[in-house]
Amino acid sequence: MCNDTFLDPELQELESHLGNTKSGSLYEIAEDMDPAFVNDRSFRVMFLRANEYDPKATADQMLSFFELKHKLFGREKLVKDITMEDLDEDDIACLKTSLMQLVERDRSGRQTFIHFSGVFRGLVAPRTIQSCLRVQYYITMKALQSEETQLRGIVSIWYAIGSLKANVGHNGWCLERCIASRALPQKITAIHVCADDISQFALCSVMVKAMKATMRQRMRLHFGSLTECQYQLSTYGILPQSLPLDANGNINLDPHLSWIQSCDMEEKLGRSASLKASELAHPTPNEKDVLLTGGRSTNQGRGTQHFRALIHDFSSEYDYCTDMRKRQIVREIIDKIYQSGGRFLKPQQGKGADKVWEEVLRDELRTKIMQAFRNRRRIRDAPKHKARSDSVGGILIESEPNPCDVIFGRGHRNPGSEVLHRLIAENFEEYESLNRGFKVRLVGTIMQNIQDQGGRFLQPASEEGGWLEVSDNNARERISQYFRNHRRLAHAHSKKVG
Repeated sequence: MCNDTFLDPELQELESHLGNTKSGSLYEIAEDMDPAFVNDRSFRVMFLRANEYDPKATADQMLSFFELKHKLFGREKLVKDITMEDLDEDDIACLKTSLMQLVERDRSGRQTFIHFSGVFRGLVAPRTIQSCLRVQYYITMKALQSEETQLRGIVSIWYAIGSLKANVGHNGWCLERCIASRALPQKITAIHVCADDISQFALCSVMVKAMKATMRQRMRLHFGSLTECQYQLSTYGILPQSLPLDANGNINLDPHLSWIQSCDMEEKLGRSASLKASELAHPTPNEKDVLLTGGRSTNQGRGTQHFRALIHDFSSEYDYCTDMRKRQIVREIIDKIYQSGGRFLKPQQGKGADKVWEEVLRDELRTKIMQAFRNRRRIRDAPKHKARSDSVGGILIESEPNPCDVIFGRGHRNPGSEVLHRLIAENFEEYESLNRGFKVRLVGTIMQNIQDQGGRFLQPASEEGGWLEVSDNNARERISQYFRNHRRLAHAHSKKVG
């Protein structure tokens, strides 16, 4: 549920723009069919985020979105969340290819897509194009169910190396996909084109020069072999192991097919993350359910015990594996609970026997399971002696910093500190373009990124020794100061160059 009340002025201005432009549009038809679907706050905020909170651009994209949805799925699906049941056999066959895949997030936490247009070389019939567009819609909207993806944006990789080169005759098809992409509420923060054919590379270079300045800033062209392009991508925070390719450049479909199976199971069980919490029935817990209350009273349930056992069994691997493997472990745990007949429930209201339960949405569920792993690690690594409060607004700890921790102060750099400085450099331009309210939100996102990896914000304790874990407010102010320091260094460098 969206609680961004600070966006009320933008939402009001969006409503005004829509009122002036919707007459006779498919948006207006959709609004007449189901006002609650079209006017849903979270739905509109998703479009605002994709358009940098510009109400006019958001209104234009919402009109285009319903035009695209009507073209791909027909009028009867205008006010329906698209699931696999809405895809026909050709669409499912297209979905199971490697045309477009979700892969591991980059180091900044942005959702990454990889496109292999070359897999459809020679198959450019109108029906195939329509299926590809429907699949593109489905995968993109599935990814956008995550609020994290909406806020941090999307990175697209267009891969055309070796046998996966795109056919020059596919230019019209690629244009169709680009037009469809503009109508979807995605904030594309970077586009990487990887090619080993000089003619394709030259064509892309010309196209980039013809683009608007805002889009040119997001485009990166990489020329060379698979290994060379992987290295170039790694400098932008995209790890080589996150790409579904082996050493010979062959596509590995296993993670993609696993994702499809997970989505299919979710939808068939009625657990689609696109459902609103208010639309879910209030289930009665059974022994196989996992009750996510955080209280000791839930320890006796078989479902909760099964869940805790899974966390225990996977914890050693989870603490040291890649981000992609971590997400696979989370999916495996979810699937094991579902396959055993259990559900994930949380209390909505009431106490004791009068407690009302609701089913946890899948996107929220992933966050809770990742938090369960972090909690287990923190309990395991907690110092033996009781932590002591410190007078400067933090907690004095006696354990040594872990690699994910950020250490404030000169001469105390840590891998976690390096991650923080890289995040500041990567987000500096966006930070400078925001007003104060959105700057605070961006800093909060960076802090959450560090904490999600198990990191803390520390400084040396001057008198008693050990380390001081600073408060969130203290860490927030220090990160803001780092952004200001980065600005001064950038200005000094520009004057020196000039």
